Amino acid sequence: MDKRFGSLWTIALTTALLLMALPLVALAQGGYRTFEGEHAPVWNLKASRGRLIGGYGDNFNYDGSKVVDIGGEAEARLDVDKDTGLATATFTGTINPEQGKTYTGEIKLVYKQFQGEMPFQEGGIADFIYLHGDTGQGGPVMPTIRGFVSAWGPADVFVNGELVYQGLAGHVMLTERARDLTTNVIYADAGRTTPYSPKEPAKGYIVAPDEWELHFVAHSEAEDPNNFPPNTVWIHLNFATVEEVAAVPAVLPATGDAQPLGVSLWMPFAALLAGLALLGLGIGLRRRALARPLPIEVSSPDPDPDTR
Repeated sequence: MDKRFGSLWTIALTTALLLMALPLVALAQGGYRTFEGEHAPVWNLKASRGRLIGGYGDNFNYDGSKVVDIGGEAEARLDVDKDTGLATATFTGTINPEQGKTYTGEIKLVYKQFQGEMPFQEGGIADFIYLHGDTGQGGPVMPTIRGFVSAWGPADVFVNGELVYQGLAGHVMLTERARDLTTNVIYADAGRTTPYSPKEPAKGYIVAPDEWELHFVAHSEAEDPNNFPPNTVWIHLNFATVEEVAAVPAVLPATGDAQPLGVSLWMPFAALLAGLALLGLGIGLRRRALARPLPIEVSSPDPDPDTR
């Protein structure tokens, strides 16, 4: 095998190995599940028909028995590209956010900083990602659900204008509607016979994939095993009527049944296939080069044997 072909083989092999390594890099960085959708970077939402979901002891209340209509209103203006914005939820009522504490009056949740540690959080504000259920993107506190826009960051809680909780772990998400508006149940099955359970995250039913609901949660990091989820402080609000204040409405998929892997995973695996193809081509060319007979150099006979 000549030196020129040897150099080409080295380049091809190196390129192939680099392409094949891309999926490992993507997984190390954290590929995540997305779905197709189009929207301008800024989401501007207004919501009403609020509900308080449970309270201390059970803050998701899947069977709907402790869901309270609170009215109120919510707003969220979120810039996906810049990870900036403001989200608020306000209502008048009573909350029991932790053991032994009750607050009554005007309750207001404020989110004005956004940050994300996990890749699927995209820096703090993400759009068109799957969440919860068995996705591994957020805990299994909800069935697998499409999050059209989702945000994470500290939340402050005010009661009658007084700050009572500062810097709670906050999460806001606009999703397809999982909770039944009549029964307030989140179901595990299409027959609507069994409430969802986080112990079986693969079982879940979205009652209205073509409708929106806007979620607000705020909780402490400190643990309390007697609460669900097991943090000392929890507040969970859900708004059933959501509209977008924008000139151009969102372009959304019609159904949430399929759960494809996002582009963040498909592109590296396409690179893997390209790397394997290049490696195979290089091996084939190398075998052909090695099988090719080398030219035999024939030395000319000595014209005068007597001179030796």
